[in-house]
Amino acid sequence: MHIEDVLESAAELLPSGRAEIARALVAKGDHAAALSALAEAADQDPAPPRFWEFLTDAAEQLPGEPDAEWYRWRTTEALRGLLRIDLTLAADAGIAPIPPGRGLQPLWDLGEQAVSSYRAVRVAALWLEGDEPLRGGGRAFARLLPLDEAQWHNLMPGDVITMRDGERVVGSATVLEVTWPDPPAEQAPALLPAGFGDLPLPPPTPRVRARTHTEHTTWPNPDCPVEVSALIPNLRHRYVRVMRANGSVGQPYPCATHAEFVRHVTQERPDVDPEDPAEVHWNDHPGIWPGQGSRRDGD
Repeated sequence: MHIEDVLESAAELLPSGRAEIARALVAKGDHAAALSALAEAADQDPAPPRFWEFLTDAAEQLPGEPDAEWYRWRTTEALRGLLRIDLTLAADAGIAPIPPGRGLQPLWDLGEQAVSSYRAVRVAALWLEGDEPLRGGGRAFARLLPLDEAQWHNLMPGDVITMRDGERVVGSATVLEVTWPDPPAEQAPALLPAGFGDLPLPPPTPRVRARTHTEHTTWPNPDCPVEVSALIPNLRHRYVRVMRANGSVGQPYPCATHAEFVRHVTQERPDVDPEDPAEVHWNDHPGIWPGQGSRRDGD
């Protein structure tokens, strides 16, 4: 496809009105600026993988365009999920400076956030943001693409993971943003042939047992289906995850006030009482929202 057709195809995948600047630049023949405008517009609203494939194609057609690999990375993120971190290298890390862009595939210790019951060390490709290499003792924003992302699905903003070089810890990272693709929609049960299923089934037996505080120190937990991320300075939201009745877990949802929190939990799980401390796991500072003094502020 000609580059103008590629850019127009990408523009059609954005919400109405988001691509007008890019279209005007295409009409002027400024394809590089149009490409950048499309990428900036997509950062305002999630774009499908096909959008980033179009941008990769366009970048490869532009002589000297350095961002084709970046758009290829964004394509994979759109398919598999976004994991953005604040990374600090140990002063005595003893590793070569990490160059900007895609380079390493280091090991990461997920600690108690691992899906399995033991501390898990997993591989994830690293994309270093910015234009400067990251050296020992330095700090930078980065993105990860786990090779086995299912093992990372318990992570939430505020969690801390460690970067390893064999047995040595060479850095630590705070999770800033995480978004995983929604699980496939459940299939409706097939209809039974005539004559089957005529007898009524016995009503389900509700599971009733006493809950303890200890049980709620880990998550996901079907008896405590709501988790609220840690309260992080300078972030406007705390992220809420809800375990659905079928056992699947929704994506982290940003809440800035108690009212937003109640509204989201009630929508996801009408059977859960967001005011019941036995059904909500707060990572810290229960009931406190960013910039507010108590759970009722901002309602």
